[in-house]
Amino acid sequence: MSPTALTLITISVVAHAGWNLFSKRQPSAAFFLVAVLASMALLTPLLWYNRTVLAWVPTSIWGLVFITGLFQAIYLSGLAGAYRHGDMSLAYPLLRALPVLLIAGISFVLGRGDQITQLGLLGMITVAIGCLLLPIKSFRHIQLNDYLALCCLLALIAALGTTGYTLVDDEALRRLRQALTWMPTTQITLFYVALQTFSTGLWVAIFVLLWPSERQRLRILWHRGRRQAALTGLVITSAYGLVLASMAYVTNVSYVAAFRQLSIPLGALLGILFLKEPPYRPKIIGIGVVFIGLILVALY
Repeated sequence: MSPTALTLITISVVAHAGWNLFSKRQPSAAFFLVAVLASMALLTPLLWYNRTVLAWVPTSIWGLVFITGLFQAIYLSGLAGAYRHGDMSLAYPLLRALPVLLIAGISFVLGRGDQITQLGLLGMITVAIGCLLLPIKSFRHIQLNDYLALCCLLALIAALGTTGYTLVDDEALRRLRQALTWMPTTQITLFYVALQTFSTGLWVAIFVLLWPSERQRLRILWHRGRRQAALTGLVITSAYGLVLASMAYVTNVSYVAAFRQLSIPLGALLGILFLKEPPYRPKIIGIGVVFIGLILVALY
């Protein structure tokens, strides 16, 4: 991996863990609504630049853009709920790891299990073991309630949202590349990110408007915290842009996917150091196991 790629991915890893720390301090769908609105403002010039391309987007892709926004809103709402009811050092590794298992499970159901190598399968089993360790407070007193905690259940909902938008985005980008053959791949991806962001903003706004407690949080946030939420949105978009940029400096994108997993121990460490979350031994071991498993998955 080149020094340029290493630098870009490292910055993106720190940024990803950082915006999660920001959102943990004010965990709500209202917070993410302001964040997404800031991202929309940042991406508006890109969308305007590509305004003539909008007419060339097939109707089927618009449907997928609409659906991915819903899944993104489910992810952000689940993330906010998980952070509101539990530790970042627990929720963050679960949120990063569970989608890998869910997507693998869907692949097997759809008859695509042969696409997963033995190394990849080993990595997924390792991730599953790590996820089972994360909620445990003590190896001496393992309880079912550890897994039924609201934080874990909401993290699962967020992971379902991540799984949904990952699968939808993959299909939408494949169709978009087929429809816009004259555009460079990177430009198509950035164009799609802008469409996805606007769809997400629409759905999160609907969630907030229909959720009385979130409307109340939005009023409070607008007076105290809107700048931090807006900054979070800019960091989210910039971090993803850095990942896209780094792909131009590597020979295999799996290296990018693997190195990005550094955000898991970093995010957990931020929760323990800055939020004073308890560093239970099973949690620390589980984070390490999940990290190793995801590296194996990324490199298979």
